[in-house]
Amino acid sequence: MSFLKRLVPMKAKVWITLDKPTFMEGEAITGKVNIDSKEGYIPAEEVRVEARVYEHYQENVQVVINNQRINQMEPKKNTLFSDNVRISGPTDFGNGERSFPFSVGMPSSKATHYGGTIQNSLKGVVQVKGRPDITGETSIGFSPPGSQYMQAPQQQYMQQQAYGPQYGQYGQPMPPPQPYGQQPYGPQGYGQPYMPPGSMPMPGSAPGYPPQMPPQHAASNSRCKYCQGLMQAGSSKCPTCGAPQ
Repeated sequence: MSFLKRLVPMKAKVWITLDKPTFMEGEAITGKVNIDSKEGYIPAEEVRVEARVYEHYQENVQVVINNQRINQMEPKKNTLFSDNVRISGPTDFGNGERSFPFSVGMPSSKATHYGGTIQNSLKGVVQVKGRPDITGETSIGFSPPGSQYMQAPQQQYMQQQAYGPQYGQYGQPMPPPQPYGQQPYGPQGYGQPYMPPGSMPMPGSAPGYPPQMPPQHAASNSRCKYCQGLMQAGSSKCPTCGAPQ
């Protein structure tokens, strides 16, 4: 093979299809590497996926322009993560399409420079002996845990709801109305009086109303006719001064 032919790209294209548009942080990224060949014969040494996490940021540098040293911002690119996953060994391709499933991990990274942005990249590579690699690249979107919108469960929940005066909260049927004079009290239920756990209604209490409490009589007191101190009514001696009453 001549040297110039080694520089000629193959008549084929590679692209990546993902199993879903976004992935949760920490979740394995799954999809397929697809190859469409019109070369006729491609002796591939391997098919792999290259996972990269890049940080793009601006850096203040000094440059010399017209013999003057000035400061200016220049774009920079830093690689925070790099991993190559081999998904197929040596294989030959003819005309047509072929797909190779893959699963690769990629960490959740944060920018290390002020104003920096993170790019999560996946590249499908078909390495061909003696010819340039056939590549296709795509970006990955991540979502924080628990932030994905569950469309199907939400629709199912809405279908289970019922509306109208005969339905209560969350679509549950309302209990039948109670006769006049029996009104709801507390969290025990509709038309039932609230009573603390373990308590019993007092005899003579009406149904649907709180239990009647027994009457309490306050103790009667009187004052000593000598020292004016308080004493129980009917006492023959003052507990304060000891004078007879």
